[in-house]
Amino acid sequence: MVESDSLHIFEPFKYKNLNQLKEKLNSLNLALPLSSKTSILEKPIKIKEKIIANRLAIQPMEGFDAKFNGEPSKLTFRRYGRFAKGGVSLIWFEATAISEDCRSNAHQLVLSEGNLEKFTNLVSYTRELCNKTLKTIGIHGNCCLIIQLNHSGRYSKRNGTSYPIRAYHNFELDKAINVKRNQGIIISDKELEHLENKWVQSAVLAKKAGFDGVDIKACHGYLINELLSGRIRRYSKYGGEKLKNRSQFLLNIIRKLKERVGHNSKFIITSRLGVYDGNPYPLGFGVKNNLDEKFPAPIDLKEPMSLIKDLYELGIRLINISAGNPHYKPHITRPYDIPVKGGYIPKEHPLFSLYRMYNLSSMIKEAIPKDMVVVGSAFSYLRQYAGNYAAGIVQENKVDICGFGRMAIANPEFAKQILLKGVIDKSKTCITCSKCSEFMKLGKNTGCAVRDPLYQ
Repeated sequence: MVESDSLHIFEPFKYKNLNQLKEKLNSLNLALPLSSKTSILEKPIKIKEKIIANRLAIQPMEGFDAKFNGEPSKLTFRRYGRFAKGGVSLIWFEATAISEDCRSNAHQLVLSEGNLEKFTNLVSYTRELCNKTLKTIGIHGNCCLIIQLNHSGRYSKRNGTSYPIRAYHNFELDKAINVKRNQGIIISDKELEHLENKWVQSAVLAKKAGFDGVDIKACHGYLINELLSGRIRRYSKYGGEKLKNRSQFLLNIIRKLKERVGHNSKFIITSRLGVYDGNPYPLGFGVKNNLDEKFPAPIDLKEPMSLIKDLYELGIRLINISAGNPHYKPHITRPYDIPVKGGYIPKEHPLFSLYRMYNLSSMIKEAIPKDMVVVGSAFSYLRQYAGNYAAGIVQENKVDICGFGRMAIANPEFAKQILLKGVIDKSKTCITCSKCSEFMKLGKNTGCAVRDPLYQ
């Protein structure tokens, strides 16, 4: 791709039809695949012995509506009920803390022995509704439910106050969330060793609750993702120049979990992996080794590719690709028209941000074994044309499953609309106004301020 000056001029979404969108992409020299043959999204795909009934998924997005003990509330059941009736076959449950002291919000979900029954009820409720919906719209097969387990790391809060649990110091990241260097801690190797076991315990609980699989979250600047970029974490078996050390925490959790659940278990172990964060070397992951670069640094996927190879050798056959850090520079992760209050207008066209995500997923998909199923991200920005993009990217075999986040909050039935009518309803689509992100930033219950009366 040859960059032009117009790639770095921000411009909001204004495409009245698919041809106008194609014309804009052509003028920007962005070869983003769009297809009207959305029926390809009905095709099932296999992850080991598990059949995913179609190619549409709900991405994990926190609702911050749990009770103080971490258990699902009525609002949580409402959200997942809406997702379940939407027509997707894969529902990727939001970031759920592995303990109460590593939450980013007092109302973040926490999975524990004490609330296991509530999670079991949520799984049963969601599965029943989802399977019924799939049958109703003529999709053969059952839904797949995966839960994302997380430690908020730098973004942890205790008693409503920021308490960053860092892998290393980073002034720019601290500044973005208004915390001081002396707040919180640099986590020790001993504490990380303890967390490996804690993560495994939480994953075993997820299996007991009835989930089909667990995601060991490694993206968006949280603890594992930060460890992957921890080159300046000196004198640590979990840090330094060698990727082998920086990836050890994630790989150890997976090894230990496989020992607990059995190597031949049908329980899916996966990770939502941030393959590129844009931070210049040495503080970035998936970036070139150039010390004089500015954000966003040039892409170099050598290390992410090596890590995915290690995951594959451990038997992982599903990977969810993401990028960026929404607490720092959110346009990398999710292109938008309007920033959160107090936010910034990016110095690049949103379609270029979208293309970067496409390019990252494409390069990875082309380089890894064919039986590694790849979930792609950042579809919501294209609004009513997102189904055309999803169909195009699956048709070209650049990703296998298309994950929607903001769109699912605004329009939980987007999948039904694509599968039954070939297009998302324009009057119900996400408009990338960042209000849901603003709710998250403020620690409020998260929903769509435009489409859902409950949050207006």
